[in-house]
Amino acid sequence: MFGKQQTQDCRIAPRKPGRWISGLLLAVNLVASAQAASLDSEIDHLSTEVVRHSDGVKAVEQAVLPLTDTRVAVFLSLGDRQALELDSVELYLDGEPVSSHLYNDRERESLGQGGVHQIYTGNLAAGSHQLKVVVNARADNNRFVRREISHPFRKQSDRVGLKMALDARAPEFEPDVSFFSVSASEFTKLADGVKQFVSAAEPGDKAVQRKGYGDARQQEKFRLAERERLQGRTDAAGRHLAAMDEGYWAALGYMNLAGDFARDDLNPSRALVSLRVAMAMAAKDTNTARSKNLLNQLHLRAGYLALTNEEYDKAVDFLEKVTLDSYYAPHALYLHGLALAEKDNHRAAMQSWHRAKKFPLAFPGVSDAWIGMGRGYDLAGYPGQAGESWLAANAAYQGERVTLNKLAERIREDGAYKALVEDARGPDTQWFLADSRTLTQPRMAYLFLFLEQPPAQAAVRRVAMLDNMATTLVNNDHNLGVFIDALNNLKAGNPSSASIPRKINPQLAEARKLKSQAGQLLAKVHEARVVAAKALDELALAFVVGEDRRMAHAVDRTEQQIAHLYEYLALENLGEGAQ
Repeated sequence: MFGKQQTQDCRIAPRKPGRWISGLLLAVNLVASAQAASLDSEIDHLSTEVVRHSDGVKAVEQAVLPLTDTRVAVFLSLGDRQALELDSVELYLDGEPVSSHLYNDRERESLGQGGVHQIYTGNLAAGSHQLKVVVNARADNNRFVRREISHPFRKQSDRVGLKMALDARAPEFEPDVSFFSVSASEFTKLADGVKQFVSAAEPGDKAVQRKGYGDARQQEKFRLAERERLQGRTDAAGRHLAAMDEGYWAALGYMNLAGDFARDDLNPSRALVSLRVAMAMAAKDTNTARSKNLLNQLHLRAGYLALTNEEYDKAVDFLEKVTLDSYYAPHALYLHGLALAEKDNHRAAMQSWHRAKKFPLAFPGVSDAWIGMGRGYDLAGYPGQAGESWLAANAAYQGERVTLNKLAERIREDGAYKALVEDARGPDTQWFLADSRTLTQPRMAYLFLFLEQPPAQAAVRRVAMLDNMATTLVNNDHNLGVFIDALNNLKAGNPSSASIPRKINPQLAEARKLKSQAGQLLAKVHEARVVAAKALDELALAFVVGEDRRMAHAVDRTEQQIAHLYEYLALENLGEGAQ
């Protein structure tokens, strides 16, 4: 009645906007999930149709080959492996890409020991053709080379085989490709070399794959443990994990359990014990690459927990076990620097942060390492260098925002799949080099970060599956065209034989029907691809916007540090003047 009164709007309990906003977001997510489920169902249906169509094409091929052989095969052998280390090979027939392969160490070793890679098998019409080979390799003089070699050849009515012999000789070590025709009798001789290469190409965990049931059983036990853990029953989850065999799935379970302990406990002891158990389990994984990746992640988590518990020596020990060629290296380097800084070893801390700065800003820990360099100089008593470091960090963040804006423009123009996935592995980034250089490419870094999100993984997988279907259908259409031409030529070349049409006409009709179906299926695949690409574009643009906000926040932080430094220096000058 007396004094300042609230207005009616204030006295009436306001309707909280968060409720209807949350409801709206929930509705949007539900709609997006329904659309994704519908698209997944359509992709599954299309996949079944494409497999059925490919089976039909193979049946026609089996009927055509006894009448006229349309097959062509391309083989690759390697001369002196010491002179040339093969990274990848791309094949083009008549200007169209038909095959590409990225070689691993086992395959390179097999080629060096006489193995033969059957890099392409397909069908061609009779007549003149052009084969183009693109070789990406590392020469013995440590040069990276990319060379294109073309070879014309003629296809007759019998099977054609081409063998490419790749070599390089000192002192230039230029890749040299020699082409040889493979006769019918030589196909059998090449079989042993092909078998050796195929055997070498099998992954290291093939023995585990052959067990099949055992690995599936461990995965099912892991799911049971996860079900208990997600319901808050960590003891029951631990009992399931204790009954599992040593290996990847048990390690993954203990890592997730450690995450719960770290969240719920004030003391990280239980979490660190779980992580140590996970490390022991991961070390038993027969898949070397998977084991190494998981161990890096476990050491990073353990280092972070030890750091937050002020156990700096232990943190340093864990973090130094993260390999520098891994995705987790920059984050580990930043935390390693923090642990050293807490021990007042600022010079060593700045060395770790300097190494982290060499990675793209997309990686966790890198933007913090840029600011950490200035902080390290400041704590070491060098304010001038601190200011220079923060100014450099500010410039780096501003430059990264420009990069992100350009990336957003590319996504709008070309689509996220091309801008992020395909361009990230283009020849300009030397994607074929199997070493840590791929981690220093900004676009590759953003691809890794983007694919940490499960919805992004699903969206990329959908587009990739549809692209693979389209490639299969285009190849089917090409092969059917070859079969139709071959059958028509055979029919025209035997006008007086009454038995020929009886053999040819049914296959000709089936091939024409399948060719028509290929066009119809391809149209459906393209239509689904448009929908899948649009969903991926929306996710990617939202991701880029979020990264831009992160860089803007980093810019603000450096500007605040610079302002504080200038204020400190100004006050210091005033104090000296007063004296």
